Amino acid sequence: MSYEIEVDGVTITVEKKKMKNIRIRVLSPTGQVKISAPHRVSREEIIKFALSEIDWIREKQSQILKRQLKYENGETHYLWGKPYTLQLIERNKHFKDVFVEDDIMYLPVNLKKPSLEERRKTMIEFYRHEIKSAIPDVLEKSIAVVGREPDEWRVKNMKTRWGTCNTREKRIWINLQLAKKSPQCLDYVMIHELTHLIVPNHGREFKAHMDKFYPDWREVRKLLNNQSHY
Repeated sequence: MSYEIEVDGVTITVEKKKMKNIRIRVLSPTGQVKISAPHRVSREEIIKFALSEIDWIREKQSQILKRQLKYENGETHYLWGKPYTLQLIERNKHFKDVFVEDDIMYLPVNLKKPSLEERRKTMIEFYRHEIKSAIPDVLEKSIAVVGREPDEWRVKNMKTRWGTCNTREKRIWINLQLAKKSPQCLDYVMIHELTHLIVPNHGREFKAHMDKFYPDWREVRKLLNNQSHY
C-alpha cells in the first residue's frame, strides 16, 4: 500500500510494509522523499514524524541538488521539459546571455577563468527570465479558472517548494526552477497557489477545489516531483 502526503510544502511518498520502525529516505538525483512505515502506524503519526524531520529533509535535498550540476560541457540541462546539451562559449558583446539553438544550450562565460559561481548565476538568471516571460499568460488563464487574483506575484529560486502563497498579503511566489519542467507543471503550480486564496490549507476542501479547477492535478504533481532535472 502506498500513498502521498504533503508536509510543509514537501511531497512525500509513503509505503506501508511489514517492518518494525519508520524509515525515511531522500533519493538522488531528484530529491524525492520516501517514507516506509509499519502497517500499524497511522497517517497522522507519519505526518508528525515527517514534520519532525523536515529540516533534515530539506538539507538532504539541498545537498543532492548542489552536487548534481557542475555546468560543464556535455552536461544535460532542461528548458520547459526539453533536454539540451550544455556548451560553454566565450562571453563577449555579442554573446552575453544563455541561448538555445537546435539541441544545444549555450552558456557564455569567461573561458580563461570559468568560475562555477559565475556559470550558476548566469543560468539562474536565464531561467528567471524564462519563467517571468511565461507567467503572465499562465496567470491570466488560471485567474479565469479559479476566480481569484493575487495582488502581486514574484519569482524566487527555491530549493524545496515550487510555489508559495501569502494569503494575507495575497502574494504568490513562483520557483524559477519551473522553467526546467514541462509547461503543464507551471499551470498546476499556479492553480494550486491561487486556490490557496480560497482555502489556505491542503485539506479536503482544498483538494475538492483542485479537482474542479484542474482535474489532472495529481498526475501533473507526480510528473513535477519525479522529473529528474531539478
